[in-house]
Amino acid sequence: MRLLLAGSVLLLVLALVFVALLARSAGTSEVYIAQMSAEQIWYAQPLDHYRLVIQHRTRTGVCEQDLEIRGDRVQTVYLNQCAQPPSWTVTRLFEWVKQLGQTASICYPSSVQCTCRVSTFTQVVFDSRMGYPQHIRYEWTLRPNWENLHYWQSLVFNSDRVDCARRARGGGAVELTVVSLTPLP
Repeated sequence: MRLLLAGSVLLLVLALVFVALLARSAGTSEVYIAQMSAEQIWYAQPLDHYRLVIQHRTRTGVCEQDLEIRGDRVQTVYLNQCAQPPSWTVTRLFEWVKQLGQTASICYPSSVQCTCRVSTFTQVVFDSRMGYPQHIRYEWTLRPNWENLHYWQSLVFNSDRVDCARRARGGGAVELTVVSLTPLP
């Protein structure tokens, strides 16, 4: 009876992992397809000179950058309230979205004792008229790694019980919003 119960639980866990992987890959491909379409719209325009105002939101606060872009380079910085260099251009926003889509599952606390995995979620809204990424939201958190023996041992033997959410301090999120994009002559 115990063997049957253990086998049923194992099958259920494997099914959930499989469904989660399918859902994750489906979401990634949707962003990829939307981005390809948006890039075609953006690069079809002869827009080489524009003013870009971006709002950057993280757990530590909100800041804004107001930049003049010419030839895909920051020409003039009108405002930089952020603690990072003013380097955003539309091309750089597209590149960042691609990088976020390639984020691999990372082990925590190490690759040997992989009791938790970094789980990510990316949401992008593209401007329907001009194609640029209008809003990007990237979230990360630590999730239990059901595939790892150390995770199950911690549950069974109650030694150093794994609490991935507590270790991650709730995870994190970054949001970039293009407040305005104004074509310049």
